[in-house]
Amino acid sequence: MLQVAVTGASGRMGGVFKEHLEGMEDVQGLAVSSLPPSTTVAKTGMVERLSGLDRVCRNQTCDVIVDFSFPEATLAYAVWAAAKKVPMVIGTTGFTLVQLDQLADTLHAVPALLSPNMSLMMNLAWRMTANATAVLPNDTVDVEIVEKHHRDKRNAPSSTALKMAQIVAEKRGWSMAEALRHNARWGMIGSRPQKEIAIASVRGGTLISEHSIVFAGPGESLEITHRSQSLEPFARGSLQAARWIVKQSPGVYDMLDMLGLSEVLY
Repeated sequence: MLQVAVTGASGRMGGVFKEHLEGMEDVQGLAVSSLPPSTTVAKTGMVERLSGLDRVCRNQTCDVIVDFSFPEATLAYAVWAAAKKVPMVIGTTGFTLVQLDQLADTLHAVPALLSPNMSLMMNLAWRMTANATAVLPNDTVDVEIVEKHHRDKRNAPSSTALKMAQIVAEKRGWSMAEALRHNARWGMIGSRPQKEIAIASVRGGTLISEHSIVFAGPGESLEITHRSQSLEPFARGSLQAARWIVKQSPGVYDMLDMLGLSEVLY
């Protein structure tokens, strides 16, 4: 039986994932609650998080950690996973570039899968985005991204939208720092710069997740959209990732590696 420690099990996605595992004969979910992001003493917070993981895994073998907490907690869990040589799947979002580098440094000695979106269809949409970027000309086709989420989502733009923008920037040879625009257009702003990747964020109600990327050229446009009606697809993808990562060699992977789509299809 695969023993899965679910860190962040009291959160939105962690709770759905834990429920997804219930009743399965070959998988057991072991819930680990995470302290809220507002914990005031960082060092004490880290000790408490690690001791919570220790308590859950003390009497049962933890084959893999699936994390849906928040960046500071994830970094602490990664330290534990590296020390105990336990594979890890990370679906937490909102990391800074510095934190992502810290994760890669911490987890390089164990199998770890890190993805801002665990949906298999969303990962296919990323590959479609790479294909479109590889084919369409840079100088006449503009790129706009729109992401929609529920009113309680903490970070904007979403990590999934940033991944879309990163794919476009890399394929076009652009710097994200120079090309990315994420704010409202208002007033006499002039014509749109050619070298720009714009993201608009919508927050409201109980919207689950919707991401669209628009390639707008002369006389025509192409739109790639992924919509989630529930969190169940993310739970299914997370379990598939957990089953896969425990069989891998040490290293940091993503969902595209698991699907065999690490390279652009063209």
